[in-house]
Formats: sequence, C-alpha cells, structure tokens
Amino acid sequence: MDERKVVLHAAAAEGAAAPLAPLGARRASPGALRWIVADAVEVEAVAVRLRREGAQLEWGEPVELPVRELVGLCRARGRSSVAAMRSDPSLLPDLQLGSWFDVHWRFRLLRRLAARAPPAVALAARIAPLVAFAADASFWAGVRSAATRREWHRLTRSSFAALYYHRVAGEWKPGQDRIDISPERFARQLRLLRRLGFKALSADEIVAFHTDPDALLPRRAYAITVDDGFRDAVEALAARPEHRAQVFVCTESVGGSADWAGGEPVAGWDELARLAATGAYIGSHGTSHADLTRVEAVDDALAESRSELERRLGAPVPLLAYPHGRRDERVRRAAAAAGYRAAYTTDPGRNGAGTSPFDLRRVGPKEWDSSLSFLWKAVTGELVPARWERWLLLRARLRSRWRRSNAPQAAAEGAARSPEATPPQEQP
Repeated sequence: MDERKVVLHAAAAEGAAAPLAPLGARRASPGALRWIVADAVEVEAVAVRLRREGAQLEWGEPVELPVRELVGLCRARGRSSVAAMRSDPSLLPDLQLGSWFDVHWRFRLLRRLAARAPPAVALAARIAPLVAFAADASFWAGVRSAATRREWHRLTRSSFAALYYHRVAGEWKPGQDRIDISPERFARQLRLLRRLGFKALSADEIVAFHTDPDALLPRRAYAITVDDGFRDAVEALAARPEHRAQVFVCTESVGGSADWAGGEPVAGWDELARLAATGAYIGSHGTSHADLTRVEAVDDALAESRSELERRLGAPVPLLAYPHGRRDERVRRAAAAAGYRAAYTTDPGRNGAGTSPFDLRRVGPKEWDSSLSFLWKAVTGELVPARWERWLLLRARLRSRWRRSNAPQAAAEGAARSPEATPPQEQP
C-alpha cells in the first residue's frame, strides 16, 4: 500500500468561513481537487500525479489572503495552467483548467464576458458574495491571456451533447414511460437535428477528442446513444445511418430478453451486425444490466463483455455505457484496465475537452418533449428547468386524455366512412 501523503493548503478570502472552491465543483472530474490551491499550479499538478499513483491527499490549514491578492493568485494560476496542460495533456480533467463545462450555460456566458472585462471583475471582488465568481473569472482571464486561439477554442467552445434513448416503440407500458419514445417522435427529433445543421459524432471522433490534445469538434456537435439494444430501437436506427448512433448492449442478453425492463426483446447478433454495417457503433453495457459498483468481479465482467463484442462483431470496442449510469473509482479503473477509452454516465451536461473521459455526460429526450425542449437538451446538454418539465408533462397528460375521449367518436366516424359502411351507389 502506498503510504505517501501529499499535504496541500487551500486558498481562502480573508475573514471567510471556508476555503475557496472552484465553480462547478459538484460536477468536476472525480480526480479534480476540492479546493483552489494557495500555491502555483505546478504544486497542484504534482499532487494530481502522485494521487493517481496511489498517494493520499490531505488538506492542511487554509491560507487566508486579502481579496486583491486572492484574485491575483487566481489569474496567475490561470496563466500557468496552460503551461501545465502543454507539458502533460492528460492532467486536464483533474486541473481547474478542465472545468469550463462543469458549470451551467449561464455561468459559462458570464465567464466569457468577465474574461474580457477585468474592471468588472475587480468591482465584483469587492462584494463578498461575488468573491468566488471574481476568482473564477480572474482564473479564466489568465488562461485566455496565455492560451493560443486554438487552445482557448478547445477549452471553452469545443464540446458535444450526448443524447440517450432506450426503447423506440411508443407502447408506454407501465413503468416504461421514461424509457420509451414513439417512432414518430424519435424520427421528428432526429430530423430536427439534421435540418438545423447539427453534426453527428462517431465513436472514434469522441475518443479522439478526449485523447488528442489538438482535436477540435465542429459546432453543434452531438452524439446519439441508445442503451440496452432493444430490438425496436435497433430497427429504428437501421434506417437512419446518418446519425452514426452508438448502441450499448449487455452481452449476456443479446438475442434474448431484458429482465430489467419487463422482458422486452433484445436484438440478436445478426441484427447488431447489420446495424454496425450501416456505420453505427456497438459498445458495451456490461455483461448483465447489474449495477457495476455492486459487481464483485467487475474487472472480469468488463473485460469479458468487451472481448465478446469484438469476437462477435469483429470491430474494436473503445466505449462503455455504465448500467444505470452508476460508477465509482473502482469501476473506472476496471474499465480502463479492460481497454475502454471512455464511458458514458447518465449525468446531464455538455462534454468538453476537460470532461473526464470515464464520466461523459448525457441527457435523455422524452416522449413529452416539445421541439423547443428537445433543442434545449441538444444545445445545453441539460435537463429542462423543473417548471417547464411540469408544464410539458401536464400538456402530455391533457393531450392523452383528449385522444382517449375522442377515440370512440373517431372510430365511429371512420367506420361510417369505410367502404363496408357505405351503401353502393348505382352507376349512371
């Protein structure tokens, strides 16, 4: 066991009750540091490397700084972070430099504006509740001053939203209303992406983006992912190769039924091979649909699933989707050891260059999404606000009741118009 210890000291504003945390800390990479270090970025980089090697990280007493010094420290850390990234690009997800897409879109907009307006940042630093924002803005202003135009673009603009689906049947069986979408709604959503110029990403492009330090993505990039490999979803995707879908299957259930979803049929190996031949990607969802954090031999399970997929389909398998979206550090390490290059969760948000490749975010479109709420998800990667979601659900219920109440009348009118119900007329 590695008994090395790394002691760091967090920065704190003078008189503050707690150390200063980076904005978006709740969404940060699992390897990111909890607090802003009261020292050069080189110290932070060394701490990250040592912890990856098994050393224990401890926090000593925070260092209190006058607000002006604290803001200056953050700006200097931003400048030196660019040099740290250049020397070791693999550090990016665990440095504050990789946190641009850890905050919601409105904060990203404020960051972008503040990075261009140092006087406004200085003013914000004088207001106690805004010290954290001022420190964050100063950090990114430092990054912008040191980064090349391409580096700044990669860090703050190049990103993608991943959309995830399950069934495409429109049956809405009890308990499946959140995982089932009608073929008509599914087609409408994908058609909207194409008409508005969104760019579908392949699995290889996503891996390259997170491994190549020079890779950039096109504007409005997105990925279509489908979990579980239900037969209805595979059939729906076969007619839409332009979306380069990524389908994740549990290898023990291929050609059988999904015991976690009411026994719904799962596509067989021949069907998956035909889908892959259209340009789709078939990835791993584990051997079974079990929560990987509770699987004792998780290393074997992930390696077995990947090996079976490659043997059956004859193509490399670099991507994994965690069943239920659940993972911990043990699962991440097992996935990397099994040869996966990246893995999807079910946490919402956009994915940038600094997003941990084993914690890729996704958001799920629903049957009750309007065109506008679907676009919200495709653009921001976020769930729609709670009030909006409640309105969408209410609208869907009202429409459903209206359809049910009008079904008998519509059936009667249809019968009246049918040839069998219309008496034959005499020919002239």
